[in-house]
Amino acid sequence: MAYELSVNLEYMYQEAGERIEDRIAAAAADGFRKVEIFSMAGRDADAAKQALANHGVELISMVNDPRTLLVDPSTHEQFRAIFQKTCEDAVFLGCRRVVVASGPGVPYQKRPVQLATVAQAVSSIVPIAERFGVTIMLEPVNTRVDHPGVLFSHTEDAVAVIEMVNSPRVRLLYDLYHSVTEAEDPAEVLPAVAHLLEHVQVADAPGRGEPGSGKIDWEAALNLLHSVGYTGPIGIECSPTLAPTGDALKWFSKLVN
Repeated sequence: MAYELSVNLEYMYQEAGERIEDRIAAAAADGFRKVEIFSMAGRDADAAKQALANHGVELISMVNDPRTLLVDPSTHEQFRAIFQKTCEDAVFLGCRRVVVASGPGVPYQKRPVQLATVAQAVSSIVPIAERFGVTIMLEPVNTRVDHPGVLFSHTEDAVAVIEMVNSPRVRLLYDLYHSVTEAEDPAEVLPAVAHLLEHVQVADAPGRGEPGSGKIDWEAALNLLHSVGYTGPIGIECSPTLAPTGDALKWFSKLVN
């Protein structure tokens, strides 16, 4: 099965310059029609919207501020305000998915207590997501290399919160790189969570370079995604080891097609 690719414009196409509209144009020139970004902070939203339209590119995900300490209930009001602004930016740009991270964990509370508090925070933004027509994607990320101290360090952490919230607006973003880096076995994890999958992201491990630069068996990974019924785009969120970005992505682009 062929998969359409989306590219993260924070890590990739940096050679096109700082302006997000120029990175959109560069990705489109290489044939990519789906892109992902973190936020519009400090960026020209009108110019970005025009660039997406001019180049026939769809923005498929944005990220809510991942630094909020959601295990502390006193942060939840600010969290809701930030999420609403992210939704406003996303919908303006035609994007209907917002990534929500757990933020850091704390050493003085048991994990089930912390997960329950995060679930309360996520439940409180579901009405906002419904109002904007946005899907909330919870993302586990690794603590071993990239995000020391984060609460959602394993897929099961995000799944626990998704199940507690129990809303069709809250689904899972599974990043193969983060999962492998945390020593999870995707062949065990993915079949169990396939019914919750909203989006899949990838990079190679070790190193978080483009697929093909590390040790992950990508033919096996793609076959696994197919076997669990995933049909959506695959988001590449990597730090390219080759320049320009288009050259780094050629091998994987051919493999998925």
